[in-house]
Amino acid sequence: MNIAPGDEQVMVRDMVRRFLADRYDATNMASGPMPAEDWRALGELGLFAFLLPESVGGMGGGAMEVMIVAEELGRALAVTPLSDSVVLCGHVIARGGAAGAHWSEPLAQGDAVLGFARGGIARAGALSGAAGIVPGGMAASAFVVACETGGVTLVEADAPGVARSPVRLVDGSIAADLRFEGARCVPLDISEGDLSAAVELAELAIVAELAGAMGTLLDLAIDYVRQRKQFGKPIGSFQAIQHRCARLYTLLEQSRSMMLRAALVRDDARGQAVTEAKAYVCDAALRLAEDVVQLHGGMGVTDELAVGRGLRRVLLLSRLHGGSAAARMALAA
Repeated sequence: MNIAPGDEQVMVRDMVRRFLADRYDATNMASGPMPAEDWRALGELGLFAFLLPESVGGMGGGAMEVMIVAEELGRALAVTPLSDSVVLCGHVIARGGAAGAHWSEPLAQGDAVLGFARGGIARAGALSGAAGIVPGGMAASAFVVACETGGVTLVEADAPGVARSPVRLVDGSIAADLRFEGARCVPLDISEGDLSAAVELAELAIVAELAGAMGTLLDLAIDYVRQRKQFGKPIGSFQAIQHRCARLYTLLEQSRSMMLRAALVRDDARGQAVTEAKAYVCDAALRLAEDVVQLHGGMGVTDELAVGRGLRRVLLLSRLHGGSAAARMALAA
């Protein structure tokens, strides 16, 4: 099996890396949500269309493409709604028939953000009930909702009966505490299997973002221990520090391996592979981020250093979609 990315995939990876390198460095990584103009610029570059199915005018990007883009965003510690808005909602819209097709173009261009929620009861075209905390929900133009009673519906964010309150998350992004009170909803014609496939791609994106963040945080730690001196020597020359960095490197490489496996397996085996990767990588990323902060000492927990902000980003990503706990429960079922 050839696991190397193809020419088109390399081109997209390099494009995203250059775009982010021009805008993010250690002084502003993970310092808040990506500005709307930068998000639209990524859309204008065709990045989101690259990830969407051809049925809605996209370029048909699959698991490998999602992994490549998400890992680069994670490497820059960029706070974006990629996994739920573009990947999950984008693929649900693409497979859900004509009802939500009008959202595909603004989603691909970066002009709209969609939120994904679970909860509520839909009856006679009206949705009622609590949907809980929705990351990026205050910026969402519409919500894709997996209802308690089964089925998936689409709700416009400005529809009467949609109530949302802002909630600041640990990485500085703003979520919505979402509730529906008879809000008009449109059912999407999507099967449970297609919904599960979209969720799997979104969770692969989360795993890839975590792996990208792990690489950046470890690089920052290695740079620091080479410069920080104690007893007249760089602390990186001490065997205990070297052993600790080596253990963190093994966490990173194992995470990358599991991420790559989840992207490369057959479609019918992806659910299991993504769940296994999620169970491992969520915990590994959090452990690495915490150790990197400890290597930096007290300054590591402050907003002044990227590692402190990176820890908070990893903390949020590692809890999305239930985190490792939900993955282990699924594997044990």
